[in-house]
Parts: sequence; structure tokens; C-alpha cells
Amino acid sequence: MDIHKSRPNEFRTVSSWLESTAKPGQVDIFGISGYGGIGKSYLLSQVLDYAKPISKGFLQIKIDGADSSILGDFMALYDRRFSPRTIPYGKADYDYFPHARSLARQHAAFAKEVEGAVKKSTCPEDVKKAAKWIFRGGSVLNKCIPKTKEWLDCDYLQKEGVDKGIDEAIDLLSSIKAIEKTSWLPGRVKDVLGISYRERLKADLYRLSADEWVADLCAILNRYQRKDLIRLTHSPIQGLDRLLLILDDFEILGKTIIDFVTTALLPALERANFHSTVIILGRDSLSDAHVTFQHHLSHLVREKIRLERFPDAVAEQMFLGAGYSNADIPTLMSESQGYPFLVTLLCEAKGGSVSFYQQFYDRTTRWMTPREKSWVLPLCYLDRITESSIQEMLPETPTSAVMEWFKHEASLRDPNAEWYVISPYIRRTLKEYHHKELGTKKYMDLVEKGEASSRQA
Repeated sequence: MDIHKSRPNEFRTVSSWLESTAKPGQVDIFGISGYGGIGKSYLLSQVLDYAKPISKGFLQIKIDGADSSILGDFMALYDRRFSPRTIPYGKADYDYFPHARSLARQHAAFAKEVEGAVKKSTCPEDVKKAAKWIFRGGSVLNKCIPKTKEWLDCDYLQKEGVDKGIDEAIDLLSSIKAIEKTSWLPGRVKDVLGISYRERLKADLYRLSADEWVADLCAILNRYQRKDLIRLTHSPIQGLDRLLLILDDFEILGKTIIDFVTTALLPALERANFHSTVIILGRDSLSDAHVTFQHHLSHLVREKIRLERFPDAVAEQMFLGAGYSNADIPTLMSESQGYPFLVTLLCEAKGGSVSFYQQFYDRTTRWMTPREKSWVLPLCYLDRITESSIQEMLPETPTSAVMEWFKHEASLRDPNAEWYVISPYIRRTLKEYHHKELGTKKYMDLVEKGEASSRQA
């Protein structure tokens, strides 16, 4: 897909975001929003390939939901995504995030202590499991004591099947001795004993994480802070003097990082002495993604764009370029509705090999957890997705959890349908993938079951 032809204005706009003069201490936030499959990530990747930000002095760090195994685990995202092991122009086999890595190690030891105490408790197993996942989310160390659900990623807890007993889980965590503060000691005594750091690890994890991360960035970018001069830091990387932070799949990462980013990370970058460009990609506009972008962070938001469907002329030209005939165009336009994800897949589908169907399935489900992937194919057989039809196709699964997930899964849902249903082309192609995997007899049995379930919905 030639981005210069399909989205020339958006390409120019996003490219201009990387052209500003570096100003130490300045933070520029930009937003790209639009429905799933609209082409947000593709647009940015094409701009980055063209602009080559590293040649302009940018250290580029990208956070996304590609690894579903660490979604909901704040410290895993911090350690593996925010603090990459390798950096362009950096020395091989050299860790440029020693402070962030040290924090991750100390948190791991602390987590082992907490999870050991949880395991020894007499609470029911579902409460223990919920406590473990709440702790991994990091929010229990910030806002969840005293008890509140406001700061929990309840959607993620529901996906993991641990959304029951949240109140009891928070009570359990609150009672663990390892989480208690030692506030009776004088501040200077705490500093000497290293207790202030440990207390921040327990009760102020987000701000501590942001401070340690920024300290590492200051060293990389040769922008040392006075408070870090007495700390052991590494030498800078020549040619890099500013940060490009990309937060993709903002809604998928959920509350696991939203609170960290808005209340701790961005304020820490404002206090830093290097220029930060932050590009946030998500389905919702920045003002809807988090209330802070409407209020105390609004002065940092420079520009926002929202991607819409391709114009008909662009989509038609892409279909013709892929080898379809003029006679095919009406059907293709009806199936794709001009959505870039679907247009691109239809172009790639010309020929329909077995490997294509596997690639289609992998690409469609790449952001999903294993649990969500197990729901997708059965839902493809339904003409109408309701709790009752879900019950028929997935009898062992909590229907409300599946229904709530599907309502928000814009990359699958047909936005123009009267009822909740998977988009026609995605549905048909995934069914064909399943047909090739199961064989005709089992496939036809599921077709009949889906039709019967839909009639009863």
C-alpha cells in the first residue's frame, strides 16, 4: 500500500511532528486515533521509515501490546518494553537502563515476598489469584490502599478470569506485613538504611519507576541531572540527544500503564533536561483516552489527527492494482467498507492459499490473549452475537465476559451491522481457515450449530 497516495495529508502531518527543534525540558504530545484496522500503526511505521528519526538525534522507544503474556503486568512492561535491552548506536551486550533494571530486580524480590504471603493465607483460591494479578498490575502500590476499584484494570482482570473477589483481594494485600510502611523512622535514617527507596517501591511505584527511567535516559542522551551526578551512570550514546516515545495500542495496554504515564511519566519528562516527543496511538482521541489530557496535560498536546476510511477512489485503485477486475469492485467495496485493514487483506487474499489463511488468522488475532483467541472462531458461526447465542457456542465460558469483550473489539466487529456480528469478510475468511483446519464434516456441524444458535438469539 502506497501511503503517499492513500493518506498524503496525514503522512505530511505526522512527518512534521519529527521536524521540531530540540528544546531541553520540552514535552510534545501528539495523538493518532481511529477504529481498529484503520491503519494507525501502518501510517506511523511508514513515516518512521521515511523520516529516519535516529538520524535526527532521536532515541526511539516503542511500547505496544504485541506480547499478550505481559499485558496487565506493569513491571514486566516497564522492564521489557520501556527499558529495551539493545539500543541503536549503543554498545553490544550493554545495558543502558541500569537503574530501571535494578528497580525491576528489587520489585521481583518484593513480589516474591508478597506472593509467598498470599499463598500462605487462608483466603479462597480465587481471592488469592485476584490478589496476585492486582499486585502485578502495580496499582495496589499506588492508589488501591485504601480500597478502591477505580485504579484497577478490571477489564484485564475479567479477561484473566480473576475479577471475582476484588475487594477481598485488596483487603488481603493490605494485611500483608511486607507492604506496610516504616514511617515511624526519621527521614535521614531511612535514607541511610535504604528504606526510603524501599518505601517508594511499596507505596509510590509509578513515580519511582518514572524517576529511575528518566535517570537512565539522561545518561543515554548526555543530559545528566544534578541529583544523579553522584550516582554511577554509563557514558552517553553519541548522536542521540532527544526522546521519541511511541505508545501504541493505548487502549489495549489499559490501566496498566495509563495511570503511570499520565500521573508519573509525563510529569517526570517535563522535569527532565532533554526534549521528549510522545506519540500516542489508540482507538479513542487523547481527550477521551484519559481525563488528564483534557486538564493538566492539555498544555503538552500539540496536535491530534483521527484516521477515517479510505476514499472510494483509493480503495478501488488498490483492488484493481491487486489484480481484481472492475466487476469485482462492488462486492469488494461492500465487504471492506473502505477500512484499510480489510482493503489490504482483500488485496493480499488474491489467490487464497492455505498459508494466506494462516497469516490472516495470525494477523487478526495478534493482539488477543489465548483466552480471547479461543472465542473468535466459534463466534464466526453466529449471524447475531448475543449472550444467549454465545452460551450455545461457548457453553463453558462466562457469556457476559465474552459479550463485553466483543463490544469493544473494533478490529472484528461490523460497525454497520444492526446487530453485534463479525465483519463479513473477516468472518468468512476465518471460517474458511477453520474449515481447512477441521475438515468438512466438523465444519458443517459448526455451521448448523451457529445457524440454530443465531435463530434463538
